[in-house]
Amino acid sequence: MKLALGSAGLFSVGLMTLFVAAPAANASPDAEFCQAMTGVGYTGDCATIVGYATDVCAQYDSGAGWETVVEELDARTDDEALTNFIVAGAPLYFCPQHRGKV
Repeated sequence: MKLALGSAGLFSVGLMTLFVAAPAANASPDAEFCQAMTGVGYTGDCATIVGYATDVCAQYDSGAGWETVVEELDARTDDEALTNFIVAGAPLYFCPQHRGKV
């Protein structure tokens, strides 16, 4: 199981960026999430990253635990840092009912 917490410094800085850049009440979560991900260095396809984040929410909705969500997404992205940012950001931008799982 890869959990990508070895680069804790980068993860912490990036995670703080996601928290600081949490969406405004009237903002589009897709655009805000993509902007936050760009702020931590991910400039890939926004639709793909949003798709990963909404999949994270769907997995949480179906009862999956954090470890399962991380493992499955890490296998799809093959990028541990990206996985961590998506798993951390998804509840902030798309499924606030799951904020406690981060």
